[in-house]
Amino acid sequence: MGKITHLFPGGNTCYGFYSLYDYMAYPETDYKIILKGGPGVGKSFFMKHMGEYFEREQFDLEYHWCSSDPDSLDGIVIGQQKVCILDGTAPHIVDPRFPGAVDEIINLGQFLDREKLRLVRQEIIKLSENVSWCFNKAYGRLKETSLAFQEWESYYSRAIDIPAVNRNILALAEDFLSNCTPTYKKPRHLFAGAITPAGIVTKVKSIIDSDYSLFAIQGSPGTGVKSLFDHILQISSLRGIYVEVFHNPFDPNYIDIILLPETRLALVNCSTTIVNYAEQLTSRKNKRFLDFNQFIEKASIEPYQKSITSAEERVKSGLLAAVSLIKTAHQYHDELESYYVDAMDFEALGQLRENLLETLKQKLDSPI
Repeated sequence: MGKITHLFPGGNTCYGFYSLYDYMAYPETDYKIILKGGPGVGKSFFMKHMGEYFEREQFDLEYHWCSSDPDSLDGIVIGQQKVCILDGTAPHIVDPRFPGAVDEIINLGQFLDREKLRLVRQEIIKLSENVSWCFNKAYGRLKETSLAFQEWESYYSRAIDIPAVNRNILALAEDFLSNCTPTYKKPRHLFAGAITPAGIVTKVKSIIDSDYSLFAIQGSPGTGVKSLFDHILQISSLRGIYVEVFHNPFDPNYIDIILLPETRLALVNCSTTIVNYAEQLTSRKNKRFLDFNQFIEKASIEPYQKSITSAEERVKSGLLAAVSLIKTAHQYHDELESYYVDAMDFEALGQLRENLLETLKQKLDSPI
């Protein structure tokens, strides 16, 4: 039985759309197929069909989902990075790095009836503008929300016992990284969750295998959680230790999860500030648990309780507002797709897909 993993290569963040698509395929990937074409041409279904076949054949498989539609695929990786198929259209434009040698472009737009599309040109333009407007508004709300988050963080950062925080960061980092051998392989950066039309979605259970032991961390913003993750990432880089890094879907400058595949350890932020990873990991055993809230000096934080509550509520309402706008964008996008679906020759697309499947079967002649 192959391992099935669900990930997000991009996100709707306080900086706008944030792409980590370069990390979907490793540099040593044998074959990368970049799909081009407008909305509704069948890119996601194309990849799902491929994924379902190789899943039945018991290959390891990564499903990379779209943050703007968590039921739609932006990419799949088959085997242990043998083949990658991805959506290379906006907003995550991907072009070949090694044309012919590794990368190939397949333009699914070749099967569109352009005469049909010209008849609905104005509708397509209007809907495309509506989608962009909604996303711009959503990103504006997320940017506003980041200011509330920074305010929330600021109250705690001045009320913690800094020497105690630093001692615990150093001790836990040393424990977490012990027994690792240097490989100097570049780290991999992705998202374990996303802000989507359906709310904040994560499938973290598929990312952290059942045999991993958890270093579970929690704490209010500004108490030291970010400093711990940043420190471990820096030390792992200096020591040449391979890590898999999963960024926060609201602010990717924050890290939520670091995996050590070699020693089967996972460092996870189990705070529920943005994403509730802990609810999917209840069956995992904790090797270590650290709550940074224990380092808050109560006398120092007490005067700011009302301000903290206000900032927290603004973060929650800002996230909800952004989700609502992204949901509206998705509705416009669905309507936009319907025009392309109506103009698409899916029979010809199906033949192309089956021909490619035969090619991939030859490249992947045995499960990895």
